[in-house]
Amino acid sequence: MTKIAFQPAGDPMSEENLEKSLYSPVILSEVEALSGTQLARELALTYPGDMARVGGVKRGKRDEQLREWEKLERGDVVLFASGDEVFLSGTITHTIQSKELARELWSEDDKGVTPECIYFIDEMNKQRIPRETINRLCGHEPDMPWDSFTVESERASANVLYAFDLESQVYFPLVPEDEYKRIVQSFNPTEPVDASRRALMRKEEGFLRNQLFRGRAMAECAICGRTYPTQFLVAAHVKAWAECSTEDRLDFENVAIPLCKLGCLELYRRNYVTVIDERVAVTTAKVDSADLRAFLTRIKGRVCTWWRGSEAYFEWHTEHGSFY
Repeated sequence: MTKIAFQPAGDPMSEENLEKSLYSPVILSEVEALSGTQLARELALTYPGDMARVGGVKRGKRDEQLREWEKLERGDVVLFASGDEVFLSGTITHTIQSKELARELWSEDDKGVTPECIYFIDEMNKQRIPRETINRLCGHEPDMPWDSFTVESERASANVLYAFDLESQVYFPLVPEDEYKRIVQSFNPTEPVDASRRALMRKEEGFLRNQLFRGRAMAECAICGRTYPTQFLVAAHVKAWAECSTEDRLDFENVAIPLCKLGCLELYRRNYVTVIDERVAVTTAKVDSADLRAFLTRIKGRVCTWWRGSEAYFEWHTEHGSFY
């Protein structure tokens, strides 16, 4: 499950660094420490506009902040705090420990130390959340100070993420294939959804999104063919998730497709569209909306490039759709 991290940012040096790399995004192609690296290639997919926001943490005297930073995963949320409130939030996309990069981005302190524990963030938003409120939600004493960079446990983070709607729908933890398989094989769809099961479902969704989008910021909807930022696309099961067997869900290369939230997801779920013999087919039911009818007419007969390998799942959808 997603975690939250507290980043104290009220001292003059922190404020200066915020100005350099958060309020003003970094131009990635101009950063020499990234040139030619694998991270640079990954960042180019995530940030096609060549600009990203970057934060950093010092190791700490006994590496205590380094150990906290090492807990960060893609999708975790950083809360920037000053005084008695959080004033900014952002979602982790990548991390790297690099003194060279830190020196290029920020100044050293009077001891020659830089924030070498670096993270890249997206979905940055202004906030005004009292420290007391967050501490209570995390199960701490209301006046507990935020003196250093700290990553909360998944359990403590859950209430804060839910209360302020901070959990990303784009960036998920990077789950390896073997872990995904263990999740699928251990999951019982008939059990009630509690916090631990929700965490597993998020990991499953994150794995499928990473398979479909491969870190890209833009992708094409399987039904309408339009290209959108991936925040407007979901990893949708071709065959209804609740009806998928364990074997179906393990067939991750074929059981999920990208569908846009701007219409095709609901049209597919409500059986207004399906795919038959590689082409988009539309319902024969009466459609009262002229605009919806025009949209369905436009996409009808369009070639769906996701057909190959997914035929059996599309056939299930067509057969069980109430309009066909």
